[in-house]
Formats: sequence, C-alpha cells, structure tokens
Amino acid sequence: MIPVQSTNQLRRHRYAVLVLVNFLVAAPTLAIAAPPGWTQTWGDEFDGTSVDAAKWDRIYWNTPFNNEQQAYRPDRATVSGGNLVLTADDTPNGGKQYTSGKVESTYTQHYGRWEVRAKLPGTLGTWPAIWLLPDTDVYNWPTQGEIDILENRGNQPNLVSSAHHWGPNFNGRQFTFAEETYSGPASGNYHNDFHVYAVEWDASALKFFVDDVNYHTITNAQTANVHYPNGFLSQQTAPMETVLNVAVGGDFLGGAQPNGSSNWPQEMLIDYVRIFERDTTPTPFVNGSFEDAGGSLDGWTLFGNSIPNVSAQSEAVLDGSHSLKIFGQFNGGQNFSGAQQGISVEGGDSLSATASAYVRSADALENGNVVTMKFDYYSVFGGEFATSAYLSSSAPITIGDTATNHDMWLEHTLAATAPEGAVEARLVFLFDQPSNGGGAIHIDDVSFAALALEPNADANDDGSVDGSDFLDWQLGLGLTGTPSVADGDYNHDDTVDATDLAVWQQQYGTLIPASITAVPEPGTLVLCLALLSMGFRKTRLQ
Repeated sequence: MIPVQSTNQLRRHRYAVLVLVNFLVAAPTLAIAAPPGWTQTWGDEFDGTSVDAAKWDRIYWNTPFNNEQQAYRPDRATVSGGNLVLTADDTPNGGKQYTSGKVESTYTQHYGRWEVRAKLPGTLGTWPAIWLLPDTDVYNWPTQGEIDILENRGNQPNLVSSAHHWGPNFNGRQFTFAEETYSGPASGNYHNDFHVYAVEWDASALKFFVDDVNYHTITNAQTANVHYPNGFLSQQTAPMETVLNVAVGGDFLGGAQPNGSSNWPQEMLIDYVRIFERDTTPTPFVNGSFEDAGGSLDGWTLFGNSIPNVSAQSEAVLDGSHSLKIFGQFNGGQNFSGAQQGISVEGGDSLSATASAYVRSADALENGNVVTMKFDYYSVFGGEFATSAYLSSSAPITIGDTATNHDMWLEHTLAATAPEGAVEARLVFLFDQPSNGGGAIHIDDVSFAALALEPNADANDDGSVDGSDFLDWQLGLGLTGTPSVADGDYNHDDTVDATDLAVWQQQYGTLIPASITAVPEPGTLVLCLALLSMGFRKTRLQ
C-alpha cells in the first residue's frame, strides 16, 4: 500500500536455572500471552463499543492515491462483536464512487513485532491492507520506509502478500514482495476465516508471518545499495504507526477492478492488534512435545515449508497426540527444510538437547535423504543465517537417513558449548533432500537447555571462600538486573539477596579450586558476622 497521504501521528547474566521443556512465558503487563522472547508494549483487543480515540485516528480523506476509487469516512470504522469493523460499500462520497474505512494508530514504535488477527473482505475490487508507516509530514516517502504486513485482492481468497518499500526519494524508490498461498482446510481461505498476520522488524531483517509461519524474510544486506551501503534496515531510524484500511480499486489490483458483479457492503474484521518488543529476559524453550494449542508448531520457526512439508501431525507419536513431521520439497533439486527454535545463552554455556525420531517403514527415507540435528549460534537474538549475526554451528548429528531402523523411536542427544559472543543458541532439525527422494521423519519429546551453573561464592576469584567474599556480597546487596558473582550474585539468579548469603555460609572455608590452599582466619568470620548484623539492621531502618 504505497502512501502519499500525510500522517501525524543485559546483557543477561548467567542463565542459572535449567530451562525445562515447555516452560511457559509469564504473561506480560497487558495480560496477553506474548510469543516467546517478546514483551507486549501496546495493543487493542476491541472489546468496547466504539473505536478508542486515544489509540486510533479515524480517517476522513477524499483524494486517495494509487488510482484508488474510495473516499474514507470515520463512520466506516466501528467496533462491534469484539472486532474493529472497516466497512466498504458503493456509496458515492467526496467525488468517489465508493466509501470505506481507515484507521491509523496514535502509538508508534521502532523495531519489534506487530501481530494482527483479521478476517478479510472478499469481492472483486477490494484491497485490504495492514501496514506500517512513519510520519510522512516529517519524512518524505519512502525515505524511512514502509512495511506492508498484509495486502490482498478481493478476487484472490487464497493469496496474500507482504512488501517493503524504501529509497532516498520518490523517484529512487525500491520494493520487494512475496506471496503466501493458503494451505489450510479446504473449507477455509483468507476471506472466510480469521488469520494472524505478523512482522518482526529489527536492524538485521524483516520477517513476515501468516499464522506463525515465517514465509518471507528480507535481510539488511538485501536493502543495501549505493545510497545505503550498510543496508537500509540498519540505518532506518523513524518509529512507525499501524495503518488498517480497505481500499477499493487501485493499481495493486491490476485488471481486477470493482464492477457490477462486486457485492457490497464488504467488511474487514480485526480481532486484535498487538505490538511487542524484544524481551531482555532469557528466552526459554517451549512446545517440545508439539502439543501446544491442541497440536501445533507454536514457538518454532519453519523453513523450506513450501508444500507445506513441515507440520505437527498425529501419524506417529511417542507421547501425547502430535509430533513434528518433515519431508522434502520435491522441487527437482537439492533442498533443505526443517524447524528451529532458539534460547538465550552466553559464551561458554553448556548446552544439551535431546529428541526422539521415528521413520516409518511405509514412508522410509530414500535417495540419500538425511536428517540432522545441530545448534546454530548468533550474536543477535533472532539473527538471520548467513548474515553477520550468525557465528557458527555445532557439529551436526544424524537422526535419520536411509540406514535408519524403521518403526521404532530412537533417542538422540546433542551436547556442545556456546562460543564467545553468542546470545542465542538455536536448535535446528534439518531435512536434506538431494534428489527428490521420498520419505519422512517424525520427531517428538524434544528438550533443549542451557545447563545450570553451580553456585559459587568466590567473589574475588582468589580460589577460596572467605571474609572478603562476604564483604563483596554486602556491597552488592540489593542489586538486580545483571549482577555478577563479583557483585555477590552467588546463585546466578540475577539478584543479590539473602539466598546468596546462604551460599556463602555453605561454602565458607572451602577452596575453589581445590589446588588453592589459602584458608580464612577465624577472626575474619567473626568480623563478617558482626558486619552482617549491622548490614541487616541498616537495611531494616531504610
């Protein structure tokens, strides 16, 4: 949706606790379950009886661009039945043959995740859109870009698209786009069902999703040119507002313009709009049994899912009712498909993952098909493979090939150490189909964790736990966020408190490592206990 209309509008310390499979993310402050790794910053569930004027501007506009044929009127944006309703009809208005609705959010944000659940209108000539735009009164289009999360043509119920526009000026504008074809139940499509459309935007990439499937990614490197040698995404600075509208007619539709066969009125229903920012707290591993939401791949990012050929299904399961099934894309050449999920790590963390795999004799792997399991490491959480954010990979292990025993669950374990500079370790299941061979693999009961660190009360790292370590604890008492062992965080829970004192008391007098022979003087312990009493008394009086 190309605009010309003006709009106003930790470093985490050591991951001390063993991350358990299917640990649930705590609900954010807005009481909506956020995707793993995200915290909600803004949203609208449309639970009221009218459009919230504090959140949305309803648009009055008679001169649309792109050869569109509608005028926008505020009364075409309403709230009913828990939805924002944008209504388009064939009522002439403002010199235009059609009237429709458009809203723009008063809230803006730079980088994050935008998620909109919507049901699209469906007749010849409608052009619904969900998009992000900076203030074009301040920034001439497209100097700060435009992100089209969703666009659809009213005569194409099974096809949606996403796009990105950018450039130094109007004449130097560039864009890239991709389309996603509906692959759900035969009775459904994008017009008669609700679907979730999302984008994740940061300096490294734009990732577009339909129903949590990442079907299109634009990397920062792809936006580089003579005007943006380091890439446009990494240089873009303006926050963006959220725009929802239904255009009628226009260049995007090509020959599918409205005519006498079009049915009016048409409604675009928006169940919710949710905006998130990256969570600075450690990201846990989720949905390792593929049972979430009644059987799904929630929490997993899919790739090479063109058929679709990566799914949660019940054909072969170890526990519960669903497992992950992967097979090749059958595109005539070597191709790679699979699923991946990352957790927060630091360089030096010990990592462990287990997975059970099953190959059915009735659908055995053929023609050199190989399935491996590995860790990919990134210096930026959510970074793209083969970009500067990618650091390295662990040695892969094979969990399925043409020699794999059939009709039995086989458990596989992968262990490695995260390299320096890593903030994310990503568990990857990779299906390599070199020559159109048949066969599939089923994966279940997956666990993935950064192993817990042992408590350590040697704050000054001199090889012994003594009175000086107590003094370091006392100085750090009350610190939160990212304290270290040197600050008194002896149990690695990112808070210096009485539980760290308990660790010091348990380890007092021990040698770390054993080769160190220095032992604290008894008098030091007496002094520390006296100071401890004074410290607690002082804390109580504050």
